[in-house]
Amino acid sequence: MTFGDDRILSEIKEKYPDRELGVYKALNQTGKLMMLDYSGEKSIFHAPVLYDVLGHGGTDKWDSFISFSAMDLNFDQQKVFDARINRLISNGLPEGMHSLYSLNYHKDISQRIILATWDSYRDFEVWKNGSHEFIPKEYRNSPSFFSHEAYYTPVEKKV
Repeated sequence: MTFGDDRILSEIKEKYPDRELGVYKALNQTGKLMMLDYSGEKSIFHAPVLYDVLGHGGTDKWDSFISFSAMDLNFDQQKVFDARINRLISNGLPEGMHSLYSLNYHKDISQRIILATWDSYRDFEVWKNGSHEFIPKEYRNSPSFFSHEAYYTPVEKKV
């Protein structure tokens, strides 16, 4: 994936018309755009943000709402977190979730990312406010814990 403005992302799409590229606008960061290359091929971006896939479940639907949660976990937290995510993938995804990726930042296994595709923001909110959380409360209480959440919807206009 990469981030940029409309002009930059349009140039990329024009240069690679046969590539599977999705453009999304951030819901919680005005004016921020993300381009996701979901082709599975070598990155075409000059400054890509690369992730390794640790786990995947469901069927991707890239023209839908995307939730993106990043966190920095120590070794013990990683074990618990991975077990929770693997259980979620194994037991079936919640209502409205199409796919789920458990990722780590390519250069640092402690930086974990959860990327999920959903029918809608509403489905995500219903699930998030229910009984399950990607980020356990005990992690949030640690003074060294860091997390970031971002939400994206496909750009409706042609970019």
